[in-house]
Amino acid sequence: MNRMMPERVADYVGPVTNTDVWADFTIRADDIFVCTPPKCGTTWTQTLVRMLLTGQADPAVYNNSVSPWLDCGFRDRAAQVALLEAQEHRRCIKTHTPLDGITYDPHAVYLVVHRHPVDVHFSFRDHVLNMKDDWLSYMVEGTVSEAFARFVDFPATPTGTDDLTLASVVHHFQSFWAFRDLPNIHFLHYAELSRDLPGQIRRLARILGIDVTPEAVADLAAAGSFSTMKANAKKQSEEPGFQSVFRDPAQFFSTGTGNKWEGRLNAADMQRYGDRANVLLAPEERMWLETGRRNG
Repeated sequence: MNRMMPERVADYVGPVTNTDVWADFTIRADDIFVCTPPKCGTTWTQTLVRMLLTGQADPAVYNNSVSPWLDCGFRDRAAQVALLEAQEHRRCIKTHTPLDGITYDPHAVYLVVHRHPVDVHFSFRDHVLNMKDDWLSYMVEGTVSEAFARFVDFPATPTGTDDLTLASVVHHFQSFWAFRDLPNIHFLHYAELSRDLPGQIRRLARILGIDVTPEAVADLAAAGSFSTMKANAKKQSEEPGFQSVFRDPAQFFSTGTGNKWEGRLNAADMQRYGDRANVLLAPEERMWLETGRRNG
């Protein structure tokens, strides 16, 4: 067991992240942080948390102005802090930053969400190709295999998960995994959310100290399904004055499935990934990161 406490010792600055905001942000004891690399189930988890907090089985209770991305580098970070300070309800806050770049408070809740790294890459690829602007397209340039080789081979950088590579995903994961025995750091996995959403909703409710009936769990699971959230995104996109950086806002939620590499990568591509994963991860780490399951 790691007896040390996490400390903020690194700054991450990249195309979409700037962690300087943490120096001016005051954590409340009941804050909930959703901590995940991009495309690992961030919005899904935020939506589930917001539904539990409000008691409403409606994905529309989540939006960026209620549950903001605190260290987003291309938004006014002072305004993000002011928005959160004005909130009187229990706050749910998003970050893509590794644990060594954020402030840790022993009373707050940290929900760490991960996904099979290869699915992360392909979900991000689809995400970038759905954007109206091409400012992140350099990360998916070339053939599918060439872009995947970049994901596998490139090192982690001071931009954190902005430079979304296997190494940056692993660094994010390991920064929290080292403190997995702390009672307020909780790991969730995209595959487990997919396998048993009602069970994961019950688990989230326990973590957050919220009483929830079996009937409410069923309603929340229906409202938290990918089809419902996708339909909600489509409905919102049709409202007057709606603006989006995406060609198809509903496609932000993609398919909600795993094994996105099937039919897109060959055996050599997957061998390349496997060899690199074995260098970066211990066997038990790789098992959990890919499947959400542990030995024993």
